[in-house]
Amino acid sequence: MTISTEVPKSLPFSSALGSLIEATDAIKNFRAIALLALTFIGAVLVGGLLTMLAGSMSSVLLGFLGGLMAFLVMFYGSNAVGILLMRDAQGQSGMSLVDAVLVSLYTSHRLIAVVFLEFLIVLAAMIAIAIILFVCKIPVLGPVLYTVVFPLSAIVLGVLVFALFYVMLPLAGPAAWSGATVFQIIARLNLIVRTKLVSVILLEVLLFLITSFVALLIFGVIGTGVSLTSGMSAGILGLGGQMNMYSLASGLSGGSGYIIAAGLGGGLLLAAAAVVPGLIFTKGVCIIYLNATRNVDFSASEASLNDGLATVKKKAEEARERARALAEQATAPAAPATPAAAPVDSLHCPSCKAPVASDDVFCGECAHKLK
Repeated sequence: MTISTEVPKSLPFSSALGSLIEATDAIKNFRAIALLALTFIGAVLVGGLLTMLAGSMSSVLLGFLGGLMAFLVMFYGSNAVGILLMRDAQGQSGMSLVDAVLVSLYTSHRLIAVVFLEFLIVLAAMIAIAIILFVCKIPVLGPVLYTVVFPLSAIVLGVLVFALFYVMLPLAGPAAWSGATVFQIIARLNLIVRTKLVSVILLEVLLFLITSFVALLIFGVIGTGVSLTSGMSAGILGLGGQMNMYSLASGLSGGSGYIIAAGLGGGLLLAAAAVVPGLIFTKGVCIIYLNATRNVDFSASEASLNDGLATVKKKAEEARERARALAEQATAPAAPATPAAAPVDSLHCPSCKAPVASDDVFCGECAHKLK
């Protein structure tokens, strides 16, 4: 995947707001529209068909497999769409649908690793704070310490949660789509959190409003059409009270042929309707990421992260070697005990038990030969 090396000019926050409106231009990217539509429709078809089979066979395992397959189609397909829109936001040449899917299959696992590491960071912070809170149970000193621990813990956890859900998770995708590795993503998002947390959150709120407004319009049109069509279908096809939202939602797992067809067709319709808001949101987060990384030198942050990882790896290696040495020492056979040499003053003749010296050849009492 080719990454643009051109460094765009720095934009003020007001210009960043204006550039975010350009996210609506995502509906002009016909390749992204086609790929996202195929992704949604493919996920509905795969999940729906396997769910129907699971319902007819009463198989929980098959139902789980259907959900898993639908998730995988959505995951890799939406990442392929993100790659297309990131190239569009960077002003690069387009990419074929097959190439986008292949790049997604090759790189999308980075997102899983990043999300896992991010949650580990939050979990580690919570464990550290829990240990400190246990220390605060000390009589007399505990309440005094808790006076400082409580506000600091609240700030740390609040910033971590906001950074996780408003920066780390939304911008991890654009960072991966731009070609960054797992540790580059972590280093870059960490720097964005430390330097541009507030501006990024404001831009994401604006993007949410834009996407919600477009989705409201589209689903308002779809909802009106579905209501009218359901009423006409109930009267003409003789379905009576079967044509309701609950029947359509559960139609894949049972019901008459018309209900199953309406449930499957309605699912495809909703999937197609979600294409436009999905495209706008995806390109919007790409624009936010590019605005947040303009003229930012990540070399120091990445070097710091690499040094920290090297230190942790070195300490882990030292601990492993120390544990191995202790294990070998514990399992080594004990050396046979050697009898201690008797003190010179305690030597006796083996015949008459009279005291003798260490250099005596014969006993002075009974003339017994000693050497």
